[in-house]
Amino acid sequence: MSTVFSGSLWQALKTTLGKIVTDSTDGVEAKAYFKKWMKEMTMADAYEDDAEYAGPAYASYTAEGAELPTVGLDQGYTKRYIPRKFGAKLIVTREAMRDNKYPKIIDAAKRLKAALYNSMDIDATDILINATSTSYPGGDGLPLASASHTLPAGGTWSNLMATPMSPSRAAVIIATSAIRKLPGHNGAYGHLQPKKVVCPTEQWAIWEELIGSAKAPEPGQFNAVNVVNKLGLEETCAIPWWDNTTTNYGIVTDCDSPLNFRWRDKPESATWIENSHQVSYYSISARWACGYSDARCIFFVNA
Repeated sequence: MSTVFSGSLWQALKTTLGKIVTDSTDGVEAKAYFKKWMKEMTMADAYEDDAEYAGPAYASYTAEGAELPTVGLDQGYTKRYIPRKFGAKLIVTREAMRDNKYPKIIDAAKRLKAALYNSMDIDATDILINATSTSYPGGDGLPLASASHTLPAGGTWSNLMATPMSPSRAAVIIATSAIRKLPGHNGAYGHLQPKKVVCPTEQWAIWEELIGSAKAPEPGQFNAVNVVNKLGLEETCAIPWWDNTTTNYGIVTDCDSPLNFRWRDKPESATWIENSHQVSYYSISARWACGYSDARCIFFVNA
């Protein structure tokens, strides 16, 4: 068990420090990356199920006076969300608290909150890191990014670029066309649109050029219009925890069922004193589940 003793803070026992060099704990919640590319939701119970249903894709031509054709509903997969608990505690001796001249050094509440929100970002980013791994299946038994997603009434569809391309204007054009032609649950076109790029941090500059330039960014294309700029994509989310590759990226769509982060218990902190050892305890914990119910929420490139 790790405990903060006065010996751990020996430089804080006298007012001789000019500056405390430490991790920033300011605005940790606002700076969380997962909030930029996931939708936050709350869970009403110990677990939640999302079920896929599909209605008829099209109506049929019917002659005057003829009986209308009968259509039905098809049930697809079920996705279950089960929250997991994350937490941490800090133990500080009475001597360390009393003799410390610099409260910022301990600042237990902010340090624990920062650690918890870092864990949220890592947990959320794992979805992207393992997007093509069959060890991380979604509701249909396939990974997030797959060329073989199933439709309730039969057939398959893909949210994975067939011929992977590094970030470029051509890649975004191909991806946008594919997104607009993704079939809905009933097999008809789903009318989806690209919304935001998520990528490893190493790609931030190329995406800034592709999305922000009014003219085509390629050399020699001075008068060509940059159609990517006209898509109105939101600010790119370059994720530092996405470190398994520098070539993968995804384009988040405006799917009705987005990548989501579901709170069961939002962060709760506690402070108490254990008198037998004369130490103070500071803790924080939360429960959440994150994932996706509809893989149409992202078009993935495994370049």
